[in-house]
Amino acid sequence: MCGICGFISKKEISPAQLKSMNDTMYHRGPDDHGEEIYPWAGGFSLGLAQRRLSIQDLSPLGHQPMHSSDERISVVFNGEIYNFLELRKELSDYPFKSTCDTEVIIAAYLKWGISCVDRFRGMFAIALADRKDGKIYLVRDRIGKKPLYYWAEEGHLVFASELKAVMTCPGFSKNVRQDVISRYLYQQYINAPETIFEHVYKLEPGAVLTWDNGQISTKK
Repeated sequence: MCGICGFISKKEISPAQLKSMNDTMYHRGPDDHGEEIYPWAGGFSLGLAQRRLSIQDLSPLGHQPMHSSDERISVVFNGEIYNFLELRKELSDYPFKSTCDTEVIIAAYLKWGISCVDRFRGMFAIALADRKDGKIYLVRDRIGKKPLYYWAEEGHLVFASELKAVMTCPGFSKNVRQDVISRYLYQQYINAPETIFEHVYKLEPGAVLTWDNGQISTKK
């Protein structure tokens, strides 16, 4: 179990604030952590963070956020790609530096685009940023084994493996949705894609969310 979080936003979010978001998920990944913020087109900033529980490639080469060799792609990832060794054989032209499945995600995207997720077999929540086309992708596995929440409002996007990391983000209002309270009291849970908070959603199983210059779309 690992934890990921991050944002694409015009709001000022400091490295310390991103670390505070990430640290709410310490229990998900006590072995390592990484937090990075980069400038993005259109006046946006991109933040990516991960708490790591080392499973594949226990060395520092598995550290996240992880970047492609040309710095075009950045990824944070929670889960496991079960068929990554088979995929790696198909991606032998990529200059791999590690033996972990995270780097296979990067190589697969560079070869097949976001449709690479159709080839992945496993349990995963992935956030991938492509500097060339300016898009951010959030991806969740087909049965929803790995959780992923996101807050989308006024063109910005904040995401995390757990809701409390989103709640820690500066500017989060914690406005409760009155229309779901009765449903929660009756069912004892809230159906995806909704959550208890306004403008906050669960990415549905098997879904790919695309952020493109402040516009968000999803597909299964």
